Amino acid sequence: MARRIRSSGAVKRCRIVVGSRDKMSHPTQALRLAEMLGGDDDDDDDGVTSEAGRCVLKVMEGCGHAVPMEAMRLWRGDVLGFLDE
Repeated sequence: MARRIRSSGAVKRCRIVVGSRDKMSHPTQALRLAEMLGGDDDDDDDGVTSEAGRCVLKVMEGCGHAVPMEAMRLWRGDVLGFLDE
């Protein structure tokens, strides 16, 4: 499905947020999804991004599967920052 989304061009950019301790959607799975949507290794090791900024992966340290509830302020700031870009 990720390849179909990427090839359709429907998504110009996206943000994938995952907790470093997430056992339901492990960070390696989120990385794979980000790569399939057009991400490459980010220079600052803060996540994954493509040259065109299509897909960014953010791993929230110390969080599990419920990032918005476990790190509410950090998650909110991250999302608002992404939307302001």
